[in-house]
Amino acid sequence: MPAVGSCWYCNSELPDGAQYCPSCGHSQSDRTSSPLFGVVDPVTGIWNSQFINALIGQEANRAVRYHRALSVLVVELDHAEHVHKELGHIQLEGLLREISERLGQAIRDTDTVAFLDVEGPPHFAIVLPETDEQGATLAADKIRRSIASHDFATSGNWQRITVSCGAATIGVIAASGDAEAGLMNRREYTGNLLREAFHALEAGRSSGTNRTSIGAFRS
Repeated sequence: MPAVGSCWYCNSELPDGAQYCPSCGHSQSDRTSSPLFGVVDPVTGIWNSQFINALIGQEANRAVRYHRALSVLVVELDHAEHVHKELGHIQLEGLLREISERLGQAIRDTDTVAFLDVEGPPHFAIVLPETDEQGATLAADKIRRSIASHDFATSGNWQRITVSCGAATIGVIAASGDAEAGLMNRREYTGNLLREAFHALEAGRSSGTNRTSIGAFRS
């Protein structure tokens, strides 16, 4: 049966009259009934801010309870204002999808990348379990090199782009006999880890683009 379109979720080819995608199983007529509706960004196809915020809370809770390291990266497109001016809407969406794919290739299979729905320059968040400050720096540098070396010409006029990264880390915290104090620590980290990664990113902006900056919650 000839293909007449593509799935809104996974972009796989659809046979004529298909109500559900044979590849991912998503409904083609009612997107709200799909299992991942509300937690996947429709443009990039990766997790959105709602999902990643919940995941950071869960991972921060686990990191503090079990005395494990955890890092969060915020990745920002450099010179975003110029990119926005020169690319059309369709080209910009194509660029964001290509960046998402590149980020996914640059991280470990235990890490999670998401697109943050924020105003201004496009931002991505990456959760790095079992990763200390040094590991977060290495991961961020690998991501920056991966983006800087990639040819993005297929998505528009910007053949080469760069990104900057801000990182925040929960270090390995010594066990405490005070259970309530531990609970309060988990609440604090859960609410502030992503915010500190943003603060680190902004602090590094004064030194230029294509840089990695480390924020608070270091051990």
